[in-house]
Amino acid sequence: MARALPALVDLIAERLLGLRLVSGTQWLLRGVAALAMTAALVLTLPDGLFAHAGAGALTVVAGIGVLIQSIRPDLDIGMLPPLAVILALAGQPDLSVPRGLAVGFALLAAHMAWALAATIPAHGSFSAAAWALTGRAALLALVASLLGSTVVIVLSGVRLGPWMIVAGVLAVIGLCAAILPRDR
Repeated sequence: MARALPALVDLIAERLLGLRLVSGTQWLLRGVAALAMTAALVLTLPDGLFAHAGAGALTVVAGIGVLIQSIRPDLDIGMLPPLAVILALAGQPDLSVPRGLAVGFALLAAHMAWALAATIPAHGSFSAAAWALTGRAALLALVASLLGSTVVIVLSGVRLGPWMIVAGVLAVIGLCAAILPRDR
């Protein structure tokens, strides 16, 4: 037991020293992602993060996922907090359109920030040109999300048949073709 404590202290010290190697760009991206995910969680649970056992469990699961994803943005555990938030929203009968849009755009911001953080090394940073390219891509994603949200809101009162699955699949294929990078 006496030998295990120094090994644990060395491990923790090594991890803490590793944090010094993380660039300001990485801290910014990870911080924006964590704040956006926290905002999505707060908007999802308007009665409070620990209002009841289910809300508390959701908060703990999402919090652990945010912490892990903020430490290692390239891990797939980052899907856990958004999935938990979406499942919690699906179970709420009184979800308003503005609150749904706010949660959706907070999730989009968190996803974009973590995705960008995962594309560069921990010590790396973006140049001005990379930030401009990122801004244009984010604007395209935001416009596509706004258009999709508008279509969903307009069609939410309309009773559509199963044939709409075909139109939805074609829309997703068109969206992927428009957004995905092409070889030049």
